[in-house]
Amino acid sequence: MPEKKHRKHIPPSAGQYSINRKRRRKRLTIILTIVAVILLGAGAFAYFYFRTFDNFSVVTSLDLANADEQTIIVPYNRGFMRCSCEGVTYFDKKGILWAESFEMTQPVTASCGSYFAAADMKGKDVYLYDVSGLCNRVTLGHPITDLEVSEQGVIAAATSESDSNFIEVVDKDGNELVTAKSVFSSSGYLTDIALSNDGSKLVALYVYVSEGTLESKAVFYDFSHGNGGEDMVVGGFNQYQGTILTTAKFMSGGKVCVVGDNALTIYNFQGTPSIVAENLSLDVQIQNLFFDERHIGMIAEDEMNEHSYVLKIYNLQGKEILNRGFDFAFNKATFTGGGVVVYSANDLEMFSYTGVQKCSLTLDERIMAICTCGNERDLVYGSAVDTEFIRLK
Repeated sequence: MPEKKHRKHIPPSAGQYSINRKRRRKRLTIILTIVAVILLGAGAFAYFYFRTFDNFSVVTSLDLANADEQTIIVPYNRGFMRCSCEGVTYFDKKGILWAESFEMTQPVTASCGSYFAAADMKGKDVYLYDVSGLCNRVTLGHPITDLEVSEQGVIAAATSESDSNFIEVVDKDGNELVTAKSVFSSSGYLTDIALSNDGSKLVALYVYVSEGTLESKAVFYDFSHGNGGEDMVVGGFNQYQGTILTTAKFMSGGKVCVVGDNALTIYNFQGTPSIVAENLSLDVQIQNLFFDERHIGMIAEDEMNEHSYVLKIYNLQGKEILNRGFDFAFNKATFTGGGVVVYSANDLEMFSYTGVQKCSLTLDERIMAICTCGNERDLVYGSAVDTEFIRLK
């Protein structure tokens, strides 16, 4: 029987021991680094979403007064645009950049890119601005009920007169691009329009009566199709029986949000319009509706009677990501960099997307308009006395 051969064990040299130790240390260092990054990220996440504020400081106060209930303040370029019944003002933290005074009774505004448009509800004149000031004053054919503007300065307005609705679209020089007319008795009453950022698409909402029942429809226009009028219609949806559609809004990724008294629909309008998500039985009494590029916010009466109101937030897939009751007697609400600010008179409350109450504060003057400065800590608000930049702390 052949004798078995045994492999001789050769102990590793000192150099090999050193290499192995270095490899183990390197692996351990990588593992510890990954763990540290995860813990740091988790800590930052927790800090951002769960930190609260119990006070504020005034960063800057501007001599910009006489805000009223009609005043709006919106982010614009590197500053803010303020529109009230007395006119339009462009300002930043350092002061007023320019201002134009004219009288309005019920301002309606729109902004996109470097353009800002303002008009008086039921008036015919649209004031178009860029960062330098007034670009043009455009006079439309009929009284204005809604206003939109694109990043190229294209103006779209819903107008009405006598027994007819009109959708009037003009370029920044006032040249007519499209005028679409519809008659109340056959098409219904035009309640809202929304214009895409590039000015190529528009959504119009109509309310009408069919066989004694109130119904609504959403009509989708693509201005690159046809020669005008019905040739530009690329889609229409009339599944809204017993519903009053009130609001349409273009959002990011070619999505369009349509909201009614008991309906919420998310459409994809990058080509032929299609439904992404829909809820035709919201069954809430909406008191306030607000948007950012990726979220739909609404405040409604609490049907469960556990609170006075309920704050709901939906994403672009139509999923409800927040449903939180509260008892704050609010006037309006707006999205901030990290959640929602709800305000009334001198008081404001802030909620995160996860429902955490971030703060409950009382400001020095009555809040007529409020706007985020890009993050949840910094806000600008206008009152009858001045305009203040504040930081929560």
